[in-house]
Amino acid sequence: MLEDFLKKWEPADEGDWEGCAALQLENGLTKLAFYSVYPYFDVTLLWNDRVYADQFNDCEPYDRMTHLFCLPTAELQPGDRLIVSGCDSPAEEDRYYYETTYQPSLLKNAEELKEQYNHHLSVESEEIEQVADGLEYRHMLLRDRAHNPVHAFLLRVDMQKNTLCVGTPNDDYKVGRVVAKVPDMIDSAVRNGQDVLAAMNADFFDMFGDGHPSGLCVKNGRVVANADSLRPFIGVKKDGSAVIATLKECPDLLGELEQAAAGLEMILKDGALYEWGPLEPFSFVRHPRTAAGLTADGTVLLLEVDGRIPEYSNGASLIDLAELLGRFGAVRAVNLDGGGSSVTYTKAGEGFLLRSNPADLERPRDKLIRDEYNCLLVVRKK
Repeated sequence: MLEDFLKKWEPADEGDWEGCAALQLENGLTKLAFYSVYPYFDVTLLWNDRVYADQFNDCEPYDRMTHLFCLPTAELQPGDRLIVSGCDSPAEEDRYYYETTYQPSLLKNAEELKEQYNHHLSVESEEIEQVADGLEYRHMLLRDRAHNPVHAFLLRVDMQKNTLCVGTPNDDYKVGRVVAKVPDMIDSAVRNGQDVLAAMNADFFDMFGDGHPSGLCVKNGRVVANADSLRPFIGVKKDGSAVIATLKECPDLLGELEQAAAGLEMILKDGALYEWGPLEPFSFVRHPRTAAGLTADGTVLLLEVDGRIPEYSNGASLIDLAELLGRFGAVRAVNLDGGGSSVTYTKAGEGFLLRSNPADLERPRDKLIRDEYNCLLVVRKK
């Protein structure tokens, strides 16, 4: 079967692929990551006359260059042929392949990777401000182990006095071809009577398509999008308590939710590092990041980290994000959309103040405010 496929395909150009890495998982599988220099679509792996589909992360465009497959560890042998193939574009039919062999030297050590991707951020200085009763804002200047600066912004939300609401374009329930900037979502909610105190961005979304959110979205008790999504989310139940969970672990939770916005990885669970994407650049490259955490007493922590401007702020890995939230008492945390989407606003007088420095990938210094599908609003309880 293998040779039949190869007769139909063309070999990829030399230099189109940067190789492969492997990690043995505790569930009896070995994760393989193949790295392409250019985006590839509809990528598959041929191994032992079996075809495996790419488990790529479709939340960010550059992850079309990271291609993930899980193979049974007990069957994977040194010298096995590994052939990945893909197309240059979604509309392309011609396939190009890259071939290598499996060797034990490809294996990475998980504990070494954790240390490599933990930049040991320490607080050099911080400013703490009480935005409102039950809402603390903290601006931290952190330093990594090389003494490079990182600016981070933390909102500590007392859910007895305040709550979270999902902000959307025009404060509406429409999905598809509707996006708005976070300050516009704030204004829409205020016009509809919400006493908004602060906001951060929320879910990943189809940035180059119709703006559809990637995961579950619940607004005012109404499921707006993706009721079948298994991605982790931060939500507020009808009893007013906050929750970070997945519908896979809590399938009956959907009917209890008043608000919910999803992320991608559950980076903390039971106070420990949980999902951190050890072989995925999306996870270990330092970017602007946004995340939500939940403490044992039900306090919500919203954290945003600036990045992509070396002299000002160098961003964070997922491990950095989890470590920071854990330091402030989070026992669960979910990674939300980041990069150029990451923004923090707090109420200031009659308006709202942009606290962070949004950094688009192409124009990081221009402080561009991106159109997004939803955000998390901190709202004073009535």
